[in-house]
Amino acid sequence: MLASFLPGDSCCRKRRFGSILERMVGKLLSRRAGVPMVPVSTLRDAVAREVVRTSLRQAAREIAVSPNGLRNFINGCAPRAETRVKLQYWVASRGTKSRPPAVGQLVRLLNELAADLTPDQVSDLARDVAGLLGAAYEARRLTPPRWVAEFATEASERRKTRVQTA
Repeated sequence: MLASFLPGDSCCRKRRFGSILERMVGKLLSRRAGVPMVPVSTLRDAVAREVVRTSLRQAAREIAVSPNGLRNFINGCAPRAETRVKLQYWVASRGTKSRPPAVGQLVRLLNELAADLTPDQVSDLARDVAGLLGAAYEARRLTPPRWVAEFATEASERRKTRVQTA
């Protein structure tokens, strides 16, 4: 901690000055070139996805934060500036690129899950799932990826062909 190196008698003054200094260092680090500020909700989701691939303690060790602090961040607490920079660097350093699911994979999964349903119910389920996916992206103020639109289109086309053949 930076406060332990500061001169002076007052422990309180050391802590106060140290925390101010740490915040300033975090802000400077976050403003460096090549460190774009990611929205906290997006960062939280990315960190949670990466933590699932390892253990919470292992991830906390790699990030250089406490396991409780990492858990609290994942559960919704706001991170300090320097912690946010650490989290961003950690997610970026992991380098795991998750490719979006193909529409075919989603349709096959939906067919497996709905094996006992009628074809009309499967089409309705596909349409509802496509609507839920679109609504989830809109709720986060993100534009839905192309594969969500493709899935919605395929679900509506399946419904039309079911209606025409009946």
